[in-house]
Amino acid sequence: MNRYRTYYIISAFSLLALLSACTGLRNISGDEYLYTGSDISIEKEEEFRDKRNIDRELSRVLRPEPNSKLLFSRPRLWMNQVAGEPTGRGLRYWMSERLGEEAVLFEPEYAERNLRLINNRLYNMGYFDAYAVHSVDTTGKTVSLNYDILLKPPYRFGRLYTVDDTTRLAGHINNELENSLIAEDEPYWLDLLRNERQRIDRSLKQMGYFYFHPDNILFRADSAAGDRRVDVYPVIKADATRDALKQYRTGNIYIHADYNVLTAPGDGSTDTLLLGDGFYFTDRLSNFKPNVIKRAIYFKKDSLYNMSDHDRTLNQLMSLGTFRFVNIRFSPRQDSDRLDIRVLLTPLERRSVSAEIKGVTKSNNFAGPGFNTELTNHNIFGGAESFKLRLNAAYEVLVGQQYSASSREAGLDAALSLPRFLLPQGLYERYQPLSPKTNINMGINFLNRTDAFRLTTIHAGYGYSWNLGPARQHRLSPLAFNLFVLGKVSGDIDDVLDRGTILRRGLFEQFVIGGTYLYVYNSRLKSPGINDWYFNFNLDMSGNVAYLLMKGIPGVSQLEEGGYGIFNQSFAQYTKADFDLRYYRQIGEGKRLATRLFMGAGIPYANSDMMPYVKQYVIGGSNSVRAFHPRSLGPGSYSLPEGTERGYSIRQTGELKLEANIEYRFDITNMFKGAFFVDAGNIWRIKEDEEVPGGKFDHTGFYREIAVGAGTGLRIDAGFFILRFDFAMPLADPATTGERFFGPVRLSDRQWRRDNIVFNLGIGYPF
Repeated sequence: MNRYRTYYIISAFSLLALLSACTGLRNISGDEYLYTGSDISIEKEEEFRDKRNIDRELSRVLRPEPNSKLLFSRPRLWMNQVAGEPTGRGLRYWMSERLGEEAVLFEPEYAERNLRLINNRLYNMGYFDAYAVHSVDTTGKTVSLNYDILLKPPYRFGRLYTVDDTTRLAGHINNELENSLIAEDEPYWLDLLRNERQRIDRSLKQMGYFYFHPDNILFRADSAAGDRRVDVYPVIKADATRDALKQYRTGNIYIHADYNVLTAPGDGSTDTLLLGDGFYFTDRLSNFKPNVIKRAIYFKKDSLYNMSDHDRTLNQLMSLGTFRFVNIRFSPRQDSDRLDIRVLLTPLERRSVSAEIKGVTKSNNFAGPGFNTELTNHNIFGGAESFKLRLNAAYEVLVGQQYSASSREAGLDAALSLPRFLLPQGLYERYQPLSPKTNINMGINFLNRTDAFRLTTIHAGYGYSWNLGPARQHRLSPLAFNLFVLGKVSGDIDDVLDRGTILRRGLFEQFVIGGTYLYVYNSRLKSPGINDWYFNFNLDMSGNVAYLLMKGIPGVSQLEEGGYGIFNQSFAQYTKADFDLRYYRQIGEGKRLATRLFMGAGIPYANSDMMPYVKQYVIGGSNSVRAFHPRSLGPGSYSLPEGTERGYSIRQTGELKLEANIEYRFDITNMFKGAFFVDAGNIWRIKEDEEVPGGKFDHTGFYREIAVGAGTGLRIDAGFFILRFDFAMPLADPATTGERFFGPVRLSDRQWRRDNIVFNLGIGYPF
């Protein structure tokens, strides 16, 4: 034990010595000083409450940013200095420009410039009489700046007046002011006035004011009322153009489906098809059906210009997936309130072939090379239909585990996507979502796991997908068909399956005939902010219609094992629903908190005694509870029998799943990111299984079977991909009792580390 202690002490001192050599100060010349940042100290003349984060707002204006630090070292500055002046794009260039950063040297003008910026930001936040001074702190070869600020209570908004004008525009603005962001008694903030101008501008753009601009509104602030109140007077600028004050209506709409940036569109009189309702269509090569393009345009002749119609048209045309560029131009008619519209569409090449070789990592810790090739026709029938034929293959090996295994996979898929719903015309006209698509697909996939089995999957599907705004997506598949055929089975799994045909047939050899629904909400697609949400809901129902049909057909015989089937293959009957809720919080520059909650349940009934294997839940691995090997956790308190070698266990699946994760992510450098995380969760069976003792869900004590793990990670962000290395250890393992259940952590014990530290390799973030 003393030998290990000595080893760690020597290692710690060696690390400290290495870090002390990376401060980057040795190469700072005699008359230069390294700028190490600024410190802001705020004192209030009297106590007052202000929900705004003043420190954060002031820190944002300070320039320049000092060199990044790790503890008391500056590794990026040190790398830049060690690399010297690179002569090309080799290793020295990579160290200097990608890993390293140049020294941020102190300049005397930093102090006064930052002081002006601080005073300006405080004034904009309503601290009109703040007092700020600075001092310079020189220590050795470093300089830092200190700013001491004395604050009086901020000025607050007083009365918000209406526009003193009788024009129609003034009336519309005054109506909008009834829902103003400016609230009486709230702290004055210039940014809030700017946001209010933009809000009013967006509303006016919905009413035909095409040429209006936020700068056409002025807010005059008057603090003469006293009591530290600021009355606000909105005014339409006197020099606003006549066009900005006028409402416009849509004129003719000219669609150019063959637009080339080298040739300007014509005047609508040559090779132009009149579609009616003010639409004119030009397509010299006759590549597109006119009504398909017209259906994607939301402008209506003689209606007021509406920015929502503009945005929806752009989104709809781009979602067709057959145009390289989409541009919409507006031309006002002379002495008129009409805007003629030209929709300029530059098509993609009709056919394309792509191929890629990639690195594959999965939640079960299999990793290896993969190959995809795809043949695409972007407009196969002239209606912007997309047909894709995809061939994929992958070879993967199990990494970071105590046993070896490999996986070979190959598949062929064909998919046809139509940019509309195949529905009765009346129903479609009544409900017009964004980016509607009808999707038809079929394919076959082969999987060979050396430690498990060979499985052939044949699938087909028919369904719809659409959006409700940029953040909400829906996918409904009323018909989804899957057939699983089990091939050669290895070792222990074969012994388990041979105990009964029901188990083999129930897990693998069966049809899945049903429907699925998927809903996704992602706030980052709308407007990334400090708080972001992601929600994914899945509903999967199988076999209900098939069961009713089979049961109602006279003379249909049942399978020998019970239940109904087709060609001696049973069909699965179950309902499965789950959701994935994530919350992301930006807590500073380069710092982010990520959380996830997953809950799911699948219930087999009627024609099925168990869920199909590929539909059951598993847990553990690089994207799950990372302190446990893939698929090695649960169900419940179940553990592998004594003497069983750790490996693929077909028993460790369940119909219920609960998982929660929290991860603190931070930037080390621009390329290297770090993380600390805690994962918790488990899976359970609905029914008792004598082969899986402890696996049944018990609502009175399931919380005692929650596995907990914690760890740290390093991520390499190369821009186009993120390579992730996570190391985790279990804090609570429901399969064992005694000291390992929230037991002591013994990092100094080599055997403990070997038994408990789990390495996970992944591409991208776990959630």
